[in-house]
Amino acid sequence: MNADLPLTGKAEALLPGGEALVRSAGTVFLVGNCLPGDEISFSPVQKRRGTSRGRLIKIIKSSRDRVETPCPVAEACGGCAMQALKPALHAGIKSAWVLDAFRKSRIEQTVWIPAVEAGLYGRRRLRWYVGEEGNAVFLGFLGKNSHTVVRHHLCMTATPELNMLRVILEESAAEVCLRACKSVQALQVHDGIHVILESAAYPEKFVAPCHESGNIPLQWWHRDEKKTTPLTRPARCFHDLLPAAGEDNLSVQIGPDDFVQGQAEGNRQMIGQVIEWSRGARFVVDLFSGVGNLSLPVTGALKARVLGAELNVASVRAANANAKRLGLDARYVQANLFEKFDVEPFAGADVLILDPPRRGAKMVCGMMGRLLPAKIIMVNCDVASGGRDGELLQSLGYRLHTLRALDIFPYTGHIEAMSLWTR
Repeated sequence: MNADLPLTGKAEALLPGGEALVRSAGTVFLVGNCLPGDEISFSPVQKRRGTSRGRLIKIIKSSRDRVETPCPVAEACGGCAMQALKPALHAGIKSAWVLDAFRKSRIEQTVWIPAVEAGLYGRRRLRWYVGEEGNAVFLGFLGKNSHTVVRHHLCMTATPELNMLRVILEESAAEVCLRACKSVQALQVHDGIHVILESAAYPEKFVAPCHESGNIPLQWWHRDEKKTTPLTRPARCFHDLLPAAGEDNLSVQIGPDDFVQGQAEGNRQMIGQVIEWSRGARFVVDLFSGVGNLSLPVTGALKARVLGAELNVASVRAANANAKRLGLDARYVQANLFEKFDVEPFAGADVLILDPPRRGAKMVCGMMGRLLPAKIIMVNCDVASGGRDGELLQSLGYRLHTLRALDIFPYTGHIEAMSLWTR
């Protein structure tokens, strides 16, 4: 196949991640920036992960479901893959991704909760890359399948405070040594924003800007390949508010290296579902526990005992510190859950929570015959790996009681799958 010659085809379906399936010249391609029903011309590009991909050249005939993108750089930016699709169709398509991924595990009795049309709540965790324009530097996102930095003036999916922070950073480029950075990560929680400058060398002349983002305190950090170090001292502690019992919230301390869900309201919905599915539990196990985002609210709401495990030592330390500060009956240990581990302390839970990274939890699911929890709650950011892990659970005697699609990243090709399994 000559990569220099354009091909033509008609997009058939939108797949998880936001690329469309296009058949042409006897080959199936994945092509971005097009929708089911679009007739397109495209150029083949190098295979990635064994899959043929194409780069859109032109839309010959538009899909009837195509609308004008709200963001002027949507087609160049690598973030929001579904802006050109009618918003009313997003929830249905994303729900179908979850149903398809778990199709081999679903039974007639499985309760299905589809995604609903998501509000544009605002992302609170971003990584900008540093680009150059003339003699100035700017912050933007990487383009789709490229290392090109795409400039944007207002990201419609970010919180107002993070949009303001980007302006502050660009206006203070010299003071914060922005030109020496590869990227900047920002993490906004309830009472402040962690701003992490990522570069090989610690900046020698860093000066924190005197103004802050929407009157929200900022804590400045430097990160290299080995560690994250405060740029301003004393380092401020910031907190996330997580739902617990009734109207009560848990104030969980979050550091610059701690993982939090990138959208606050969606995270609260996820926690609420986990609490509801865990009712009646006295012993809860949380594997891939992070800083205890899901299990600290469970023990706060239900007074259950929690034992968690996580590979990242800093996250384990943070989870234990939060449990102690809040007076909760929760303990977290370090364990590599991608390899065989001692299951005895975790066996016999009333509820086992699984919130693995994109690669899934194949090793843990394969050990359920020894862990033997009464219920399993699984949260998957990658529906394909979640579906594969679900088949393994089913083979070990668990049945899919409830399946939920949760859209917490509007306009993107991302969907969360939440599933409840029983014996």
